[in-house]
Amino acid sequence: VVHEMEIAKQIQQSLRPEAPPELTGIQIASLSISADHVGGDYYDFFVTENRSIDAVIADVSGHNVGAALIMVETRSVLRAQINVSNTPAAILSNLNNMLMNDLTKAELFISMFYVTYDTATHWLTYSNAGHNHPLLYQATEGKCRQLDAEGMLIGVKDNVAFENRSIMLNAGDILLLYTDGVTEAATNDYELFGIERLETVLAEIHEEPLQKIVDHIYQEVISFSGGQPLSDDVTMVALKIE
Repeated sequence: VVHEMEIAKQIQQSLRPEAPPELTGIQIASLSISADHVGGDYYDFFVTENRSIDAVIADVSGHNVGAALIMVETRSVLRAQINVSNTPAAILSNLNNMLMNDLTKAELFISMFYVTYDTATHWLTYSNAGHNHPLLYQATEGKCRQLDAEGMLIGVKDNVAFENRSIMLNAGDILLLYTDGVTEAATNDYELFGIERLETVLAEIHEEPLQKIVDHIYQEVISFSGGQPLSDDVTMVALKIE
């Protein structure tokens, strides 16, 4: 069984982006660590028309092979949707309808946050399917704000309406997408890392290179939980406007 889990892990890792895409005017970084052999976290990037970058982060409930298989299916369906749907909300809506039956049978659901950033206009458009609120460090304000939009977990019911929201980004702004393995990492006394601590860490190190920021947050999470083994997958995707 362990051997099979190792194979599943290798397949899963091979499906993750090898390296973030390179686009003028934006830095991109990522990190994903599974708590078990296979995980339910997923992230991906899609570059369209050489000027827009789509980024997605998702968390399938469960930590077994079933969750990993659903994650692989999600990736396939999503990649097919990119050329069909033109807004984050439309992509989430179609994804929900297409995966509904399989998720119901497997008794699983998916949280997902989807963003599109246009490097020419600097507008970020985003939609949320019940996922953790990403943080946007705004350089002009010197602090973080949380992003959210109306929407429901994927796999709960058919024909869900998802909301598109947009915000203009400026030089120095950092968008951090993450899964709940970050904020729900806990000490022996069950104190959670939490979103406020995450905001503080991001604001303190916002001037560092982006991959260094992501790696540093991961180290903070590990040291906070006293070096305990992770109880949940930790995944982060970050964008920094230059």
